[in-house]
Amino acid sequence: MSDRDIDQLIENNPNPYEFKFQQYLIKGFKICNEFVTGFILFFFLYILISGSVDLISDIGDLVNRFFVTPIIGTGVYFVARNISEKKEFNFDQFWKGFQFVTPLILMTLIETAIFLLILSPILINGDINLYLEWYEEWQKTPLGMNSFPDFQIWFLFLLIPILYLSIVWIYAPLLIIFYNMPAWDAMETSRKIISKQWGNFALFYLVVSIISVSGILLFGIGILYTLPIGTCIFYASFEDILDFYLKKEQKDDDIMDHLIDSFR
Repeated sequence: MSDRDIDQLIENNPNPYEFKFQQYLIKGFKICNEFVTGFILFFFLYILISGSVDLISDIGDLVNRFFVTPIIGTGVYFVARNISEKKEFNFDQFWKGFQFVTPLILMTLIETAIFLLILSPILINGDINLYLEWYEEWQKTPLGMNSFPDFQIWFLFLLIPILYLSIVWIYAPLLIIFYNMPAWDAMETSRKIISKQWGNFALFYLVVSIISVSGILLFGIGILYTLPIGTCIFYASFEDILDFYLKKEQKDDDIMDHLIDSFR
């Protein structure tokens, strides 16, 4: 199915999909536990690569944001999909994100450009170097930081569109790697899906994020297990919601074929 077909399915289907919060949690745990050793090893290497990039380069944060996270980070979804569909899976599939380098990087560039545009009033209003220094310190000690430099209450209003867009675009990488969509088309299709139930997705994203980082409480090493669980839960939601549209189309096609056959 082409990206245009999926977009039309979403546009033309007025029926709301059911958001199965509990089912996604259960299935995510199940998927992860099917290959728990592989998931843990992959996330260990992923964290190791990301940390090494930060250490060896002055632009490590940019490399991580535009290359490591969107490309290497998406590989886990290939394994999750194969486990869910009861297909063959192996460790090599974790690196399949490299097959989609261009659209994944372009997606990240578009997202970053839009976020910077939204924040431009703050950047114009103050000292950019001061903000950059604050950001670097925040990355090192996020809990020990003072308030944002020259903070003004109207800054908060700029965070509203960023929060909204951050949620509605979370399916974009999966639409790129599974349906071969161009970057902007994937972002728009993701927005159309998630905006139908943005509140549920926002709560879901918060819960999955808490689950993903909860492993820090277990001497830090537990995050190697909780990160893949969170990712698999997230994949389970994507699979179910996309199936809602695809199965509806398949059902309509079957009915039409049956009617045509009955008149032959």
